[in-house]
Amino acid sequence: MNLKTGKPSLREGYAPSTINHNLSVVSGFYAFHARFGAGPVVNPVPASRGRRQVLAHRSPLESTPVFRRGRLRQKVPAQAPRSIPDHLWDELFAGMGCDRDRALLEFYVSSGARASELLGVGLDDIDWSGQLIYVISKGTRIRQPVPASPDAFRYLGSYLATDGLPDPGQPVWRTRRGDPRPLTY
Repeated sequence: MNLKTGKPSLREGYAPSTINHNLSVVSGFYAFHARFGAGPVVNPVPASRGRRQVLAHRSPLESTPVFRRGRLRQKVPAQAPRSIPDHLWDELFAGMGCDRDRALLEFYVSSGARASELLGVGLDDIDWSGQLIYVISKGTRIRQPVPASPDAFRYLGSYLATDGLPDPGQPVWRTRRGDPRPLTY
């Protein structure tokens, strides 16, 4: 076990998740070419007929039904999410050079927002009293409120106090390499 990352050491052969991923890639390749009639039509990766039938038309509110795996698919054990130990978190924060980076990391971890969503936040997207930031979500492109930790707002306030407020309509997070550049997403 790697003490820093918490990942188990590599074992002999491929992991079940790697095998399943490769099967999905090969199956998708053949399904794409079969759909457009270009190339081989027979998919070499057997699909679970029960899975197709069970998941064909079902409400997302219903519980997921149990079905058998495909013949080549590997059983992947459910794993608890890994976390970073407190002493490594403190070490990470101590290694950061400025409050801008600390604020970005705090917002990223405490809000669960994507990095691209956070980088598009402007001054009018911050609700200081409600401890909320408003982000444009990736899928729906709707402006949505997201709660964040008080520490994130404290670091953000410290960053804005030292570097000054951005121009109206500009994102809060300015690059440290020079002039601000427009976002490309």
